[in-house]
Amino acid sequence: MPALITHHLFGERSATLLPEGLVTSEEELLAFLLGNQGPDPFFFRVLTTPERGQNARRLAHEMHDGRMTRAFAALRDGVSHLPEADAGIGRAFALGMLSHYALDRVAHPFVYAEQYALIDAAENLYDADSEVHAVIESDLDTWMLWSLRHATVHDCPPASELVRTERICRVAGALMSQVAWAAFGIELAATEYAGAVADMELCYRAIEPHGSLKAGAVGGVERLVRSHSLLQALSHRVSTSEKCPAANLGHAEWRHPFTGETSTDSFADLFDEALHGWPALALAFTHGGDELREAVAGLNYSGMPVEE
Repeated sequence: MPALITHHLFGERSATLLPEGLVTSEEELLAFLLGNQGPDPFFFRVLTTPERGQNARRLAHEMHDGRMTRAFAALRDGVSHLPEADAGIGRAFALGMLSHYALDRVAHPFVYAEQYALIDAAENLYDADSEVHAVIESDLDTWMLWSLRHATVHDCPPASELVRTERICRVAGALMSQVAWAAFGIELAATEYAGAVADMELCYRAIEPHGSLKAGAVGGVERLVRSHSLLQALSHRVSTSEKCPAANLGHAEWRHPFTGETSTDSFADLFDEALHGWPALALAFTHGGDELREAVAGLNYSGMPVEE
């Protein structure tokens, strides 16, 4: 994706690069940082009716795959129709959602390149695409947390990154409900976003840290019905190491899986690249229209060029 810790670290930095006056209060900053988790909470939506859960997860997949400009335009339009008292929260949340996309589209090809290389090199991982992807992102999370904060998941549990208020959830839920219908034709109750974030938080509380008894128990139950445990793959190790093979700190060559271009960029290089491009993307979002479409440039959340 990358995963939630790296996105939070990115959001802490991207928020400081916004023009003055766009995020003006502590609650608006919380809304930005929650939106900065992107559509990902919807992947975790399970404690609801089967139909609602299916619609939430479908929205997460479809937002990642395409119709990016249409979705951001719907989000922008939704903010413009909010009551004045909620407009600041809505604007901050929408910009956070865009910040998630800004990092995803730059970093995702790198993660996919590693994922494909690892699966090709191992005979027993042919059916573990999601799990390998999650392990790579978890390792990057752990390393980024130590590199930028000198902290571990004991100090900063992943679930603690999902701070929100009732108002943030209410406003964000209304916006995501509009995006779901206007851009993707998906019916999504305005309460589903809050439920998805709660489910995501519950999941990370259950699986952290990696290697704990509770994480092992959750993984064991999951492996009763699947070959590999995705939940265990999502969990984070407690690490204080400066080394991270997944981050490509030695600048080995890798190939962009969607364009074929080669690169020696490390993950840190890509993180900085996304930050460098963020102000222009945010400005295009505030202007909307053709400027937003040109800034999105047909790249989905995976960094894959697609027809919109």
